[in-house]
Amino acid sequence: MFAPTPQCITWRNELISGLSPQDEGFVRSRLDELDQTKGHVAANTWLRGAIARIELISRLDKTGMRNIVLKEAERRQKRDNQDIAMAWLRSVVDRLYFCDEWITDLVGDKLQEWAKEKSRRFEMSANGFLLKQNAHFFNYIQREAESVNALFDQWDDNDKVHSLMLRMFTPEWWMRQAKRHYRAVENIRRECGQVCNQQSPYVSRWGINRYRKQRQANRAFLESWEATNQYEQTFLLSDLADKSISNPIHNKAELSVRIKGLQYLAVQYGHIGLFITMTCPSKYHPVHKESGYRNKKFYDFGCPSPRDAHHYLNNQWAKIRAACKREGIHFYGVRVVEPHHDGTPHWHLILFADRKQSTRLIDIAKGYAFEVDGDEKGAQESRFDYSYLDPAKGGAASYVAKYIAKNIDGLSADGKPLDILDEETGRTFVDSAERVQAWKSRHGIRQFQFLGSSSVTVWREIRRLKDAIPKTFIDVYNAAKANDWKRYTELMGSGKNQALRPLYEQGENNQFGEPSIKIKGLVSIVAEYLPTRLYEWTIQRVGSLSLGAAQPFPRNRVNNCTGGNFSPQYQIH
Repeated sequence: MFAPTPQCITWRNELISGLSPQDEGFVRSRLDELDQTKGHVAANTWLRGAIARIELISRLDKTGMRNIVLKEAERRQKRDNQDIAMAWLRSVVDRLYFCDEWITDLVGDKLQEWAKEKSRRFEMSANGFLLKQNAHFFNYIQREAESVNALFDQWDDNDKVHSLMLRMFTPEWWMRQAKRHYRAVENIRRECGQVCNQQSPYVSRWGINRYRKQRQANRAFLESWEATNQYEQTFLLSDLADKSISNPIHNKAELSVRIKGLQYLAVQYGHIGLFITMTCPSKYHPVHKESGYRNKKFYDFGCPSPRDAHHYLNNQWAKIRAACKREGIHFYGVRVVEPHHDGTPHWHLILFADRKQSTRLIDIAKGYAFEVDGDEKGAQESRFDYSYLDPAKGGAASYVAKYIAKNIDGLSADGKPLDILDEETGRTFVDSAERVQAWKSRHGIRQFQFLGSSSVTVWREIRRLKDAIPKTFIDVYNAAKANDWKRYTELMGSGKNQALRPLYEQGENNQFGEPSIKIKGLVSIVAEYLPTRLYEWTIQRVGSLSLGAAQPFPRNRVNNCTGGNFSPQYQIH
């Protein structure tokens, strides 16, 4: 092979001179290898691209992701070409660089200081626009909100925009936007092959560590705040949380009661039970399960995130529901969302339907499951599966019990770890459940959803009561207190004609100029009212001087301890 000329060596030294010692060592080693195997011309071509990549990747030093991103960029260059590798690198930098900061740096005290500064600057600029009556004020708010990918799409509603502006005056709003952007880090790690059985199933090592720290912080917060009602009864928020549906024990119990109730209802009406599994096309999967090799289709398709995959399944399910509605096919049941080892979601559906309609229901679901890339290799084996529930084996309750445990805490009904291994990862149920919870939390995916069933809000509200139940509500109350979801469903009905519905009350405007809305009780179909929220709560730090029962400051989902007291003094026209 041709050795590099003196002029070539001088040119190389000029390019390499600005690199760190670590990068310089890597580049010179690679150049020597290429000089000996492919010649100095090929080595020089590689150097031009390598310098551009390294300069871009060097910006990632503070993120802790430099090495995995560098390896992925090298892999992409070898598989595709330099242009594709550089385009992906630029997208990584763009996603990680969030409002003039690396998103991985925005944690703890730095996140709080950053949020305070962003809210302060925004308020100062907003005041400046208002004082000058600048016509670009509206565009400024929209630009600032879109810079952090805020979930807001009501720009044609001036009152909503006005409330958004007031929220943007608070550091808490900016902190929420930054925390939501953490999923960009998880998605990039997934693109780099860090989420799979061979590395870290369901969620990356970074993702599971972040989840654990967040849980610890949440628990510490709940244990440091207390709630006091108008009768001067005080409870730690942690104790109240343990009694609520957020407690995994209560959550599992409610899910089991509901699915058993639907099963008993199906038996009574002679309906048949179906267990359906739907998965995404292969282009939504970054890694092959058995080999651990990367999936070329995933990268060619633009590296879709787990939320993109879940959106695809939602779209296909919407088509299935619409087709069934057109043909008069009625069903009810529950949907469970689980991740594959690489973080790509798939759905399990337990549905009950009339036996005569079940075959057509399966045909419709199968047709839409194969609508996209239905002829690709492996689609027939893995894209869609169904079976009929066997009552002799416990029916729906036995089918869903495993998924409830695996997706919540991995514990049995008596609180002991289940001695079962997860088929997808080979890990224990307890370990898998924690990872599934971290995956769900990071990507914002709802795990369980009941279909065609009665209102669980009414169920939860009426179970809050203990005595003095009016005659109109007594039958529903007795069914709910007895954990009889079958009887409850029969009494309630489903859809818009349910016997009871929640009654919401609109209160005074909160600090963002929005009317506060909170549930107060239940109302029957004949407009009879039953109050279920009998207490007004004050939230304060443990040990703080109570505000007193005479003038309570109730907490609701909109004032939510954000601090500050912003009055609607600005108007947007």
